Amino acid sequence: MSNENNRREFLAAALAVGTTGIVAPGVASAASQLGVTGPGRLTLHAIDTFFGITGAGLQIDLNVHNGASDQYRLVKTVYTVAGGRTAVPVLIGDEFRTGRYELLLHLDDYFMQRRAELPHPNFLSKVPLRFAIYDANQNFHVPVLFSPWGYSYYRGS
Repeated sequence: MSNENNRREFLAAALAVGTTGIVAPGVASAASQLGVTGPGRLTLHAIDTFFGITGAGLQIDLNVHNGASDQYRLVKTVYTVAGGRTAVPVLIGDEFRTGRYELLLHLDDYFMQRRAELPHPNFLSKVPLRFAIYDANQNFHVPVLFSPWGYSYYRGS
């Protein structure tokens, strides 16, 4: 079998596995509308690309979306520890529910604590990361790479 055939089989298998959890934009399952709980959990990993370290000491507010008012409500505030993760999962057990969430990163405070030489006001201040938990039976991990100038996040494993 040629390399091209191996590559095609690999891509086909990856697409088959990768699409099992995809929900079309604007289409919510009955579970996500009801705020169903499950055995999953929400974790995160903060990586500071400005200093080249994990983001210990970063304040993060977890907010949940209120569909009626289209606003976010504070659920809890967590801090990252050594290694850039929180000491315990951000959501777990009965707290872990389907729905729309926001992690609000306090990047301005983080870089001020480290005495980073930045212009005032900072280019980025409080950065919202918005996402949905659509299946309470799955784990959701949110790695975030950040600097004073930009950030990137995705659903990890």
